[in-house]
Amino acid sequence: MRLNKKVRLKIAWLVWFSLAVVQLSAQTLSLRVVEADSSRPLPFVNILFDSQNRGTTTNIDGYFTVNAAAVDSIGLSYVGYNPMRLAVSQLSDGAQVRMEQKNNWLDEIQVVPGDNPADAVMQRVVQNREIHRPRNLDSYQYQAYNKLTFMLSDETRECFFETAAGASDSSKQRLRELIDQQYLFLMESVSRKVYQKPQKEKEVVIASRVSGLEDPSFFLLATQLQSFTFYQDYIRLFEKEFLSPISQNSWNKYLFQLEETLNTPDGDSLFVISFQPRKNRNFDGVKGVLTVSSDGYAIESLRAEAAENTSRNVALSIEQVYDQLPTGEWFPKALNSEILFSGVNLPGSGLPAQAVKMKALGKSYLMNREVNVPIANQQLKGPSLSVDPSATRQPDDQWNKYRSVPLSQQDSSIYWFTDSLGQRINLDAKMKAVESMASWRFPIGKVDVLMDRLAGMNKFEGLQLGMALETNPRLSRTLRLGSYWRYGFSDDQAKYGGSVHYRVDSVSNTHVFATYENDVREDGVFDFLEQPKPFISQQLDDWFRRHFSYHETYQLGVEGRLFPSLLMQGFLKHYRLKDPTFVRLPLLPQAQDYMLIGGQLRMTFKERLFRKRGEIYSLGGCYPVLNLHYERSLKRWSDRPLRILEMKLSDSYRLRNLGEFEAIILASLRNSGGVANLLASPPASSSRLLSFYNDESFATMQANEFVADRFIALFWRHNFGSLLFKYRKLRPDISLAFNAGIGSTEYDGQVGFDERFLSPRKGYFEAGLLLSKLIRLGLFNFGGGAFYRLGAYQFDSFGDNLALKFTIDLAI
Repeated sequence: MRLNKKVRLKIAWLVWFSLAVVQLSAQTLSLRVVEADSSRPLPFVNILFDSQNRGTTTNIDGYFTVNAAAVDSIGLSYVGYNPMRLAVSQLSDGAQVRMEQKNNWLDEIQVVPGDNPADAVMQRVVQNREIHRPRNLDSYQYQAYNKLTFMLSDETRECFFETAAGASDSSKQRLRELIDQQYLFLMESVSRKVYQKPQKEKEVVIASRVSGLEDPSFFLLATQLQSFTFYQDYIRLFEKEFLSPISQNSWNKYLFQLEETLNTPDGDSLFVISFQPRKNRNFDGVKGVLTVSSDGYAIESLRAEAAENTSRNVALSIEQVYDQLPTGEWFPKALNSEILFSGVNLPGSGLPAQAVKMKALGKSYLMNREVNVPIANQQLKGPSLSVDPSATRQPDDQWNKYRSVPLSQQDSSIYWFTDSLGQRINLDAKMKAVESMASWRFPIGKVDVLMDRLAGMNKFEGLQLGMALETNPRLSRTLRLGSYWRYGFSDDQAKYGGSVHYRVDSVSNTHVFATYENDVREDGVFDFLEQPKPFISQQLDDWFRRHFSYHETYQLGVEGRLFPSLLMQGFLKHYRLKDPTFVRLPLLPQAQDYMLIGGQLRMTFKERLFRKRGEIYSLGGCYPVLNLHYERSLKRWSDRPLRILEMKLSDSYRLRNLGEFEAIILASLRNSGGVANLLASPPASSSRLLSFYNDESFATMQANEFVADRFIALFWRHNFGSLLFKYRKLRPDISLAFNAGIGSTEYDGQVGFDERFLSPRKGYFEAGLLLSKLIRLGLFNFGGGAFYRLGAYQFDSFGDNLALKFTIDLAI
């Protein structure tokens, strides 16, 4: 069959086009740049074509492409690494280019006379930072794919090989292959985030997978390692804040060096600038490299790490890449994190703890990015962070659509291995048990033992031993039952109680409750809707307290979140004070009954909330926290009047280059009806020798030393961190503190009152110095300090005015 001329021309054109595409694809090489020693991908490496000032850079995973037909050679430069030049003809598609690291590369920076061109560039970057800061956009939304991988460090792998010195060559080879090809832990998550100015945001985890586990909350590990952007005064690296090189007047703190200037195909310039803290500048800073585009003087890429390692067990380095959206705005595109954990204990490994190092690699890829688009109010309702119920049940084909980079053989291997192991040993249940233990709960089937209520100590009850039980979600996610019993060996009395909580709405976490207590309570204590203190802190704060009263309470109430930032509780309770102390003498102690109605609220503007399995957890916020408590007696069903209105306002704020200050304002207004036990007692934490530091109490005041029915206090502390003093590995946090309070009672000056009670009507003042994180023992940092009593209530003796304190912090 003969084809007409037009058909033959079309076929010939198609054949020619197909061959051209094949030839062109063969001429395009995809290469990856890695570190020579560790094979770690190197992002943002500058690639120059044929000794010209044009080229490209590697992406955040170290990849780049080059047209072999158009380029004869490539030059590679990367701050901190030896430069290279390679002939393209010697490279094959998929090859790795290995770059060797210099030693102490930042020490090579030299200060030369005259204007520093890098400073000029950085001044333009700082001038434009508010333009490029994501939070200043009207809105944005994106989908993020997060991946976090744990593995043994190269050094530890070699140690494992050395421990197998007595094994056969074939056994050592199998061991090497297993360790080289096997990760320890892998997790992936996909989330969708929306943001609307001013600072309304919500993120929903739509997919989560953790090797060997089903708990989706692990995704927080991958997303909380570093700040989302560098365009702010302080940046976060693994829960520690550092002064950003993009902060105001940063050139006075940081030494910038212009390493290279490159030209882009669009005609813009890229400025490669290294940075490190200037000498004799005492602040927490970072070191690394920035790539700045002349288009808007925006950050295109960066890598950074702490200039000085402030933790002997954790070291973190990060990488970020930004690009320009089609609408013209610069926005983050990908974030990498690498954490090195030292001193990890691996039982059965045959290696000492200090020889085991573990590495974690975190990657976040942002997709479907849109800015300044309409955001519906419905998208912002509920907790700022939540997990979709189907997140852990996504099929493999859906995961393949979500992933920015396909799973490697090592990734698939660890999933297969740990998923099989997890099912065999029920690893998810064991992790839930560990999570419960961290909350001082020991799960036994469908019941938790509340370990923080098994034992206690104070001067009134002495040693206390008992048992406390509460049902867990394995019994019911809506109904929770609890009970406790304990015995005090000094007062020779048993205390007991029980509770029932029933959740009526999961969205607002609203539940109704009923409680019963036959117990003791410290006189004059303040009561707010706050999370309980950590068990160890509470026990250290309680052991010297001696003024308690017996009571019996029946209570009905409801608690929930009317708004995400507003937690509220309302209650009706019958309260019997069994052993009252009356202000007026000679009234004999006689039990007093009260029917009380009241409520509490806790408001944290823009509080970050995390919803998991129907429960809501607070991740804190960056605005003041307001607590209110109000209750009053119902006259018809009460022996005496009682009215309580109390407020607590707390806030903290970081001052650039000066540290962080914290302030707490506490106020109380009470009508005790002539019962001294119900008067407010300013919070105090002094003992005769050494006591635990409590930032919400008077350090030099004895417990129940003062009473008041009108009272206000300020607790102020400024933490300079290590800004004031550093010496080798010794870098304590140095804090100055000042506390003041004033109050009175309506009984001041009455006969019989002033002889037994004292109100702080002349004003109470104290000041102190704290040095925390002086000594590290295991998981804790210990420190100390001293406070001195000032003003009208000062004692004659220096020693009586002095209070010594000790501090305990987690060593992270």
